[in-house]
Amino acid sequence: MKFNHKELSHLLQKPSTVSSWCYLSVYDFAVEPKASYLEQYVRKWCALHGNVFLTSKTEQGSLETVLLLEEHTVNSCHSARHGYGFIIRYPDESQYHIYCSSKQLASKWISAITNCGYMALYKQWKALQARIDSLIAQQNRISRCFGSEEFTLPSDESKEIVVSCELPLNCSTRNTFASVYVQESHNWVLRYQTEGVNHTTTPHYSKTFFFDRIADDAILKFCINDLSIDRVIGFTVCSIAEIKESPLGKLRKDLEDGYGNNKVGAITLEMSTFEAGAPATLHQSLFQLINYTPHLILDCHRGFMFKTTSGQVHLTEQLWDMTFSITFPLAYTNFLLSKKDVILSSYEEFDTLDSIYDPVITSMLSHHQAALNNLLEAKNHMEHYTGPFHRRSVQRKDEKWAYIPTNLQQYCIGISNTNHAEQNYFITTVGAFSAHALGYKYSLHSALVVAHRNSLLSGKHDNISHLIDKLHSLWSEIEAGREAIIEAIALEEQDLYSKAVSITTKISDLTEFCRDTGVVSGVQLMAQAESLSSSLSPRVRHWSTPETDYVWDGERYKEKAVRHMSDSVKRSADDETEVKLAISAFIRSIEKRDGHVNKLLLKMLATLEPLVTQSRQGLMFMLLLEENKTFNSYFAAHPDVEIRMNQCFSQSLTALFSTFFMSVLDAFVRQDKYFFIGVHKLGYLIQFQSLLSTYSDESSMLEDHWVAISGLSRCSFTLTNEPLGEFQLSGLSYNVNIALGVGSDIWDFLPAELKAGDRIPIQPVLITKGVNEQQYLADRMGSCLIQQTINIDGLCKLEVYMMMYKQLVAGGFVPCELGKLESLITTISQQIRSNSKEMSMLSNVDKLVRLLSGGRVTSCKSAKDRTAMSVTYDAVNFLTRDHGLLSRDVDNALGAIRSHGVRPLNCKRNTGNSKYAFNSLQLKILPKELRPPSGSYGGKVT
Repeated sequence: MKFNHKELSHLLQKPSTVSSWCYLSVYDFAVEPKASYLEQYVRKWCALHGNVFLTSKTEQGSLETVLLLEEHTVNSCHSARHGYGFIIRYPDESQYHIYCSSKQLASKWISAITNCGYMALYKQWKALQARIDSLIAQQNRISRCFGSEEFTLPSDESKEIVVSCELPLNCSTRNTFASVYVQESHNWVLRYQTEGVNHTTTPHYSKTFFFDRIADDAILKFCINDLSIDRVIGFTVCSIAEIKESPLGKLRKDLEDGYGNNKVGAITLEMSTFEAGAPATLHQSLFQLINYTPHLILDCHRGFMFKTTSGQVHLTEQLWDMTFSITFPLAYTNFLLSKKDVILSSYEEFDTLDSIYDPVITSMLSHHQAALNNLLEAKNHMEHYTGPFHRRSVQRKDEKWAYIPTNLQQYCIGISNTNHAEQNYFITTVGAFSAHALGYKYSLHSALVVAHRNSLLSGKHDNISHLIDKLHSLWSEIEAGREAIIEAIALEEQDLYSKAVSITTKISDLTEFCRDTGVVSGVQLMAQAESLSSSLSPRVRHWSTPETDYVWDGERYKEKAVRHMSDSVKRSADDETEVKLAISAFIRSIEKRDGHVNKLLLKMLATLEPLVTQSRQGLMFMLLLEENKTFNSYFAAHPDVEIRMNQCFSQSLTALFSTFFMSVLDAFVRQDKYFFIGVHKLGYLIQFQSLLSTYSDESSMLEDHWVAISGLSRCSFTLTNEPLGEFQLSGLSYNVNIALGVGSDIWDFLPAELKAGDRIPIQPVLITKGVNEQQYLADRMGSCLIQQTINIDGLCKLEVYMMMYKQLVAGGFVPCELGKLESLITTISQQIRSNSKEMSMLSNVDKLVRLLSGGRVTSCKSAKDRTAMSVTYDAVNFLTRDHGLLSRDVDNALGAIRSHGVRPLNCKRNTGNSKYAFNSLQLKILPKELRPPSGSYGGKVT
């Protein structure tokens, strides 16, 4: 392709997409190398402008080659001699080899060329062409299906069909399941199967058949099958329109045997219709929730119908992804980076100090720099994350996503009866808050036990901060006094002498303060010198600073520290003498009024500045020393403990934010003003249920999990009138306030106190119960103390919250049956203190927390298998205790939901296999309530 000079000049004025030095193939580009054609590649400057690839000898040199990138392909390549590069190929089989200085640069070039202007449009055109072809093929398929050119297009409604049947009493089997087939191109294609129902000739199947945007003329075949030998007992054929037009959408038809000759019973088909894409027919509140904000993304949903003492109830299961799964960890990482920048900038105070401080400061900087590098790497990966909003369980040990919680989703259960009365339940499901990529040789809990023994926690840190504040305060008072004296001199005020005495008194106080702090900081330096001396001697250790390198011998370093100490003391004494002389000269000038007052005032302050500077630097040194004592006590054994804390806390904080967001949204949709009154008065109660064992690696995971959850008690929320879901972080690294935007509708519904900016504290509670074979081993080995410790701690927090809640009820702020709450907390207390193995302990805690309007989170290692068993157990509990499901139907309901609900889909999304990862041994150890039905387990990947 040829270009004239004007076109190229215009093109080169625009910034290039990517440019760098590259090695080009001599034979592909027909360029002459500097040496000879024996050299296969030559170095050239390359640039990409739009979809034009240019080469030249220098960055500003004349052009040599111009390639127009149209209908091309680009692929990576690698050579042992030249490294990484790429090949541009054209349909006429011409190709161009180009090598870069690094793999990253080659990837950058490939990405830019792939997405350059023409190619981007070309890919969009190809995708549109494929979509059109698909629609034409679908239209032809529907036409063939109905045998005519006139056919019904898919409607904008979705249908949900519930199946029940009546078999004759003399039927050969009482164990059945239902299936439905759709006719496509004169073939029957299996679409759904229900759960199996045993020991009855009048089965009512809980699993419903869901059809989204299906044509009314679509032909369906419903079969009733023998569960034991998988044969068809009877079937019937009908269209969607036939069911839809029947009275009340309920069609009863005869079942024919496999030969179509005899009637073998009757089948009843009951259909509900609703807007296409809606989560469920009866649960408009769930539909309203997910359409209220773009931060909720429906992953999958399933419907079931159950018979209860109050009639039929419809249960809808849904799994929602949340955009916060990625956006919140990224925001928290940026927040930590800003705090780390402040810490590192404080070390710049020592740039002008004697080199005696270099070994101390370098040792302090090491862990900060490691944490900073880890944060920067995590931020880079998350900024380039392209989705979905979900970290799969198989990515649990991938360090790139260590700040993102594993398998975080909202598990939503909607239950409604025939009167359309609705009730929704929400559980956040998430993997354990642990630094899986760092391994499990130690935990945050074991590291922090050591930290609590450190003198930092005795209050020294706060005392030094107070001294620094006092130093700044004294200096500010002196500055204010100086301005007052200058103003008094200009106005020839009579009280000039009293103002002079006032400022000199403050200067004397500051001088004594600087002298005392200078001595104390010198003593601290000597102690640190002694410590470093013993660690360095007799070997030589190498310390690095940005400007130069120092090599320190232990004993010589100690001697140098002693000399520095004596020099500092002497320098402080000399400075103090100069200040006193300056004060005397200033007072004499005031008394004589000789016109030198202003000059002497400035001189007096100038003599004070070195003393203040030295004192401030000494205090800063002490402060940094105290800050690092906590880390130094265990950094030798656990150098990555701060990274571990950052990763675990990021995961727990994200789960907290997601759960609180759902609670706020649900309370508004239900118009529950008491929720907002409660969280304002008492704080937001959030209960974490853990199913981790106390054996081997899971014990360390549990301890990480506990520390990450406990730290949430230092956090808080404020609600703002920003768009719903927008948030901003403030505070300290692990003491975070989250300002959450709730939008104008929710804002108008809030109490005045929350509108005024009052903070909502967090009340986190962790209750844990190991349920797998590893917990069985831990119980036999007596390794369950940590579980009991965590549960007692959680029980105490629940009891304290209950006491505050009773006061709230007594004050008339919220309505509640206190008798029910007191009975529950008594039962829970007995179960926890006796270390009960019953699953009812967890369900009782769940019931109590929901009565207190709290949030619920369930976790295991990856929130996939044990978590699935637990939340489906909760779902059936909701049916039993709140909606009258008969106890004899509990097992069938559990089997239906676990086999045909949304949890197998979550397994498939995480591992590629829809079966739960349990084996036969684990099934024997699991509590009866948590055992999956036959055929739903056997997955290998956890």
